[in-house]
Amino acid sequence: MGEIAADRWIEVDLDALTENLHSINRFLADRTRLIAVVKANAYGMGAVEVAHTLSQQGVDFFAATFVEEALEMRRGGIDNDILVFAPVRSDQAEKAVNNNLTLTIASFHDYKVLSTAAFRLRRRTRVHLKVDTGLGRFGIEEEGVLELAELVNDDDYLVLEGVYTHFAEAGAHSSRYTWKQFRRFQGVLQILDQAGIRISLRHCCNSAAALKFPEMHLDAVRIGTLLGGQYPAGDVPKPILLHNPYRFKARVAAVRDLPAGCYLGYYRTYRTRAPVRVAVVAAGFKDGLGMEAFSRPGSLLDLLKILARLVLTYLNFSRFAMKVTLRGQSYWVRGKVFMQFCMVEFPPGSNIVAGDVVEVPVKRTMAAADVSRVFLKNGQPVKIELNERRLSYTGKGGTI
Repeated sequence: MGEIAADRWIEVDLDALTENLHSINRFLADRTRLIAVVKANAYGMGAVEVAHTLSQQGVDFFAATFVEEALEMRRGGIDNDILVFAPVRSDQAEKAVNNNLTLTIASFHDYKVLSTAAFRLRRRTRVHLKVDTGLGRFGIEEEGVLELAELVNDDDYLVLEGVYTHFAEAGAHSSRYTWKQFRRFQGVLQILDQAGIRISLRHCCNSAAALKFPEMHLDAVRIGTLLGGQYPAGDVPKPILLHNPYRFKARVAAVRDLPAGCYLGYYRTYRTRAPVRVAVVAAGFKDGLGMEAFSRPGSLLDLLKILARLVLTYLNFSRFAMKVTLRGQSYWVRGKVFMQFCMVEFPPGSNIVAGDVVEVPVKRTMAAADVSRVFLKNGQPVKIELNERRLSYTGKGGTI
């Protein structure tokens, strides 16, 4: 691989992504359509290039959360079907319709917005009804589904292609609530069927539910986390061999040899216990290093686990300490993470110099948007998404 002229970047292995897709397809029944979820910039990997790669492997349906995410894919040359999960605002509606997006109707208000836009443009628009069976985020309640479906079905420009719901806790140890939601959804489908409203795409499974409840696959499943080489959190079976396509890389900015007793970082949170070689690495919390998504614990046990992890991290237990990887070996991040740097402890005399590249544990969905993405095939870069500083790549064929 040639030299990447950047302080930090993300490498995305498109071969690993392709292998994950093939493994998922082998797991699914032939009749089950795969909706590839590429929301949040394909979980930090780069939505446009990920979608191009998956499309070349036969994926013909994608999903994103917001209209702007889907429009970015259209601008990037993705002409496959794209389902937008979030309700569409009135100021976005005509643009969404004009770009042939498949849109969600989760309320009577959503219906009015999309019906008006499609009528103005005289353009037929595919829509999916979102039914709330117990997540509480958005979706039409069960008792209003038939009325709304009939409005959409009778509309001159809206095409009722699908209906879906979303599970609240598919990865939970107990499957009772997920089955309750599924039975509610089945009841909705039965009501629509009895009214003569035919739906071609019924879907309710995300990655966790797809693994845990094959009987709930219906016409399609929505897969995102698995494509990215990760199993979803929770109690899920792991029948698929997955490969990690994501690596966050950063350069060593400086190297220093320090004696025992030196403090590292703000507030002196770490003190060297012996002579060490310290590398200053060009990645910090601005890039996503050390950042965690935090929400209210789901149970007292969850709370205790979080508290235990914090205590063990404070005490520098190796399992919970942040580490970088250099030439296959792991080394501890010491002291507080700076905005754009971190400090890594190496043994005295370690073979490390400024400019060396290390792998840094930045979670993919926490990675800053301005970090360049380098896409690899056969271990070599095939495309680089540059950030606003217009970085360059120098290889055998010259500079990009």
